[in-house]
Amino acid sequence: MLIDMPRQRIDVDDVVERALVVVDEGGVDDLALARVADDLGVQSSALYNHVEGLDGLRHQVAVRASANLAAALMDSAVARSGHDAVRAVAIAYRQFAIEHPGQYASTLLVPSAVDDALAASQTAIVGIIARVLASCGLSDIDAIHHARIVRSAIHGFVALETTDSFTNPEDPTDTFDLLVEFIQRGLP
Repeated sequence: MLIDMPRQRIDVDDVVERALVVVDEGGVDDLALARVADDLGVQSSALYNHVEGLDGLRHQVAVRASANLAAALMDSAVARSGHDAVRAVAIAYRQFAIEHPGQYASTLLVPSAVDDALAASQTAIVGIIARVLASCGLSDIDAIHHARIVRSAIHGFVALETTDSFTNPEDPTDTFDLLVEFIQRGLP
C-alpha cells in the first residue's frame, strides 16, 4: 500500500530565501538547484515552477541581495545627514558584506540589458549613497561621482577583508575607521 505524502508547497519567495542562506553559508559557487530543493524538501524539478533554472535563481538572488543591501543602507541613514550619515552608511555596507558574504558577492552580478529588476536594485544602492553625500553639500552630479568613489573604496576594503587578505596583526576595524575618515575629509 502506498502512502500519499502531502506535497510541500513552496513559492518563489521560499526558493529565493533558501538560496540566500545557501550563498551566505557556502558562497555563490555553492548555489545549486538540487541543494535548494533538498533543503526545501522538494524535487529539483519543482523549482522550475518558480525560477528559470540555475541562472534564473542566481538572478533572483542578486535582485533580492541588492535590495537587502539597499535596505540596510537606507536603515542606517534614517534621521542622519552629513558626515554622520556617511559614517553610518559605510559601516552598514561593511557589516552587510561581513554578515552576508554570499549575498554581498551576488550584488555584483552584472544585469542584462533587459534586466530592470537587478539594475533597479543596484541603482538604489548608489542612489542611497549619493543622497547621503548630497546631504554633505554636493551637487546631484557630484554626489553620483562621489558615490561611485565611496562605494569603490568600501568595496575594495571589504573584498580584501572578507578574503582574509589583511595578514598583519592590526585590527581591520581601525583601518576601516581611517578609510571612513579619509572619505569624510574629501567631502565639503
